[in-house]
Amino acid sequence: MRAINKKIVLLYALLIAYVTIRILSVNNGAYTISNELNVGIWGVLFLLVLILTRRDYNRYLDQYDKVQTTFIVVVAYLMIYFVTGLFAGYQYNAYSLTLKGIISNTIMFMPIIIFQEYIRQVLVSYSGGKNLWMSVITILFILISLNFNSLLNDFRNAESAFKFMCSDVIPLVARNFVFTYLAYISSCKPVIVYRMLTTAMSIYVPILPNLNWFYTGLFGILVPIILYILVNYSQLKLERKLTRQEEKKSRPITYVPTLIIVLILVGFVVGFFKYQPVAVVSDSMLPVFARGDMIVVEQLNDEEKKELQIGEIIKFVSDGYFVIHRIYDIEETKDGLVFTTKGDNNNAPDSKKVTLEQVQGRYKFHVKYIGFPSVWLSEALR
Repeated sequence: MRAINKKIVLLYALLIAYVTIRILSVNNGAYTISNELNVGIWGVLFLLVLILTRRDYNRYLDQYDKVQTTFIVVVAYLMIYFVTGLFAGYQYNAYSLTLKGIISNTIMFMPIIIFQEYIRQVLVSYSGGKNLWMSVITILFILISLNFNSLLNDFRNAESAFKFMCSDVIPLVARNFVFTYLAYISSCKPVIVYRMLTTAMSIYVPILPNLNWFYTGLFGILVPIILYILVNYSQLKLERKLTRQEEKKSRPITYVPTLIIVLILVGFVVGFFKYQPVAVVSDSMLPVFARGDMIVVEQLNDEEKKELQIGEIIKFVSDGYFVIHRIYDIEETKDGLVFTTKGDNNNAPDSKKVTLEQVQGRYKFHVKYIGFPSVWLSEALR
């Protein structure tokens, strides 16, 4: 690998200018980059790179193996992705599927993938293999791909910000780190295969699974991680002859238990299972539990909600926020059961009644203090 070349500095400057214009275009029509202009900009950058480098960059070995691995991983992901629709339901594709629409979308999306990933490969090649420049390239392409309008809109409250981070930002970061690594060890071809297959799915298929933010984020994070594990193992075997012990430690299957544990923990946190942890943000339930404690809530179905009794502590939604208070009274109305709730440390019952639909679950036990990081993060995002 060579040191950073001065003729690439111009390319960095142009890409930074492009990101700056995109940032300025947020809620400002004067700077908006249309789809047609976007294709033109990347086409010009692509031609500039060809002129500047004249294909004077690293050659890579074993590209076919990396492309094949990427193809298998992405196809397997797409198959699993569509199967999940059997459980989550399907929705119609928002992109036009007329002949004119398909041609237009192909022109708007596919060439840009080739242009961007070729440029990434050249930048990586001229980075000299230095971690600093590799990180700069990755961050630059994260900013190039980031939807700044969604970022602005979804960061107006803590809940939407958390969902946007999990479903969009973190997967975007994971993908780009893996893309840059692939460009370093195997050129742009595997990344082009990855992006073209996933893009083709989103613009050509008439129906798509209707997944929520959690599953979208989960797929978006796991697929790049799995791909990295597989190609990194292949690269280690290519670069040096591993001993049997080293090869055994580096085998992708050794990561499976870790991935399973991570999935279980993530599913527990977001409420995928019967029990879910919740951080306490106030002292309204002293002395039972206090701000910063973590309680475990048992999620309830409709029949279980009807069996709740006075004195039980429940988690419910009120004005868009989760509240954990004790049942003070129960009334039977024409619309069903209605609960009056009260915090043990409050002087009076809550002013608003709680319906069955608002109830999320009931308190089971708590652990002191370990909820503080979640409380601090929530308060910082408000």
